[in-house]
Amino acid sequence: MVGYKAPLRDYQFLFHEVFDGCGETAGLGYDVEPDFVDSIVSGWAEFVQGVWAPTNRIGDEEGCRFEDGRVTVPEAFRDAWRQTVEAGWLALPCDPKYGGEGLPLFVRNALDEIAISGNMALSTFGALCSGVYDLIHEHGTESLRNLYLERLGTGEWCGTMALTEPHCGTDLGILRSRAEPLGDGRYAVNGTKMFITAGEHDLAENIVHMVLARLPDAPEGTRGISLFLVPKFLPDESGGIGELNAVSCGSIEKKMGLHGSPTCVMNFDGALGHLVGPPHAGMRLMFEMMNRERLATGMMGVGLGEIAYQNALAYARDRRQGRDLKGVRDPEEAADNILVHPDVRRMLLRCKANNEGSRALGVWVGLLLDQMRHAEGAAQQRAADLVALLTPVVKAHLTDLGCEGASECLQVMGGSGYIREFGVEQFMRDGRIAPIWEGTNGIQALDLVGRKIPAHMGRSLREFLWPLIGFIAENRDDPDMAEFTKPLHQGVRGLQQLTMLMMTRGMGDPYFPAAGATEFTRYFGHLVLGSMWARMVKVSLPKRDEDPFYAAKIATARVFFDRVYPETLSLAAKVQAGHRSLMEFPEEML
Repeated sequence: MVGYKAPLRDYQFLFHEVFDGCGETAGLGYDVEPDFVDSIVSGWAEFVQGVWAPTNRIGDEEGCRFEDGRVTVPEAFRDAWRQTVEAGWLALPCDPKYGGEGLPLFVRNALDEIAISGNMALSTFGALCSGVYDLIHEHGTESLRNLYLERLGTGEWCGTMALTEPHCGTDLGILRSRAEPLGDGRYAVNGTKMFITAGEHDLAENIVHMVLARLPDAPEGTRGISLFLVPKFLPDESGGIGELNAVSCGSIEKKMGLHGSPTCVMNFDGALGHLVGPPHAGMRLMFEMMNRERLATGMMGVGLGEIAYQNALAYARDRRQGRDLKGVRDPEEAADNILVHPDVRRMLLRCKANNEGSRALGVWVGLLLDQMRHAEGAAQQRAADLVALLTPVVKAHLTDLGCEGASECLQVMGGSGYIREFGVEQFMRDGRIAPIWEGTNGIQALDLVGRKIPAHMGRSLREFLWPLIGFIAENRDDPDMAEFTKPLHQGVRGLQQLTMLMMTRGMGDPYFPAAGATEFTRYFGHLVLGSMWARMVKVSLPKRDEDPFYAAKIATARVFFDRVYPETLSLAAKVQAGHRSLMEFPEEML
């Protein structure tokens, strides 16, 4: 009963009107025609709606099976993946030198959202292929690039990131995996990794693991970690599938959701691998992949929030219960549909406003990634600063909003939402992993407050705030913009004050910024989405009478600033409250 229609009109609006992606990428090393971009996104949407989406519920119900060290994914997944590989969809953003099409990254974020809405479990395989591809492309030797990139780019071979170990979660400085040099350029990797998404499966003929391990002479802590490429099957002389490497799966986890994506315990017992990048640089390199995955994880919040919204809205249009408080709306029916009830509209419209604001942020960050990759000088540095600043916000804020949106959409549907056949409960279960993955959202908040904002004397924050302050000033005298720029102005002032408070109080007591980091990040997230909505309104105002699409954008912006954005006031109060009520609470009374 689940339906899905990709938000193509929204992406056309963002690509060509709000951000002018094709215009902004001019001079960055590639030419992208608007019609070509639209055809790619619409083609992918049609493919996902027809091939991926029908397998989503199947994957949830069948799940993955583990037997004798082998993992079997749902059969429907294998056929969907085969069609994806044969059509070359995953290779679109890849380097043409290695079989790709060189599609800009701002388009890849759109493709990610659509894939996640269609089948989040299946999308995890593709996201990991992209992450491993990027690492090898940037830091692998030419022989590794020639051997692995084309197959990873298409999804013929899949990838993983193998970080966590049973005795350590995020604290990778104490990992125990070891890599012994063999004298021929290869290394024997030993160790056990856990929570490895897609560590073992039969979706692809080979799996390329990016493994963190220590060399024999490695210093302690994160400074002593190196990165190794360890394939499931060693390539033969022709680059095809050779002998099985000493890599095995010990078990898979029984999970709340995302049943079609296996989460594995992986054992490396002298597995042969290659060093990627310099010795002892593993954490720095893996963070590149991790940050790519954090942005992709943020889009999971958008993708699941969108499909949950679409299905809850369809249900609300058909469901009849009660009457309009101002009088009967449909006298020929036994009851009005539930869209007449203010609380139902509150839940649906909050979800819509957050989804569309988050989607705009995803496109903007994609453009910044393109500028990081292809621009030069000050423009490249500005893009890098903004991506660093926004990555924890995208990961934390968008995944929180996705979970909240799925929960509210389930609530719109009442008891039907709680029943499996209506599908929305799966989105809630699947999406709940996103705030945990790739560093929990609490860790993202600490990263934003403790690292990203103070870095380079606050340069990244200035790169975000100064253009926003300029935008507010430019539109100060426009009466149609006032209802949007005034709260933004107040939000900017509040953020500046909270930032100063966090920095000054943090110098005397690190508990203070740590206690308020999550609320600070959410405040910042609302401000960022508010800036996206202001940009969308600015474009929509002159066209509001010619197309209902633009009038709807302005109306949705009002919902955001009336029903979502005011939360910044309570968030500021929580940050200002500090840490004492938390840290002075007696442990024995918990």
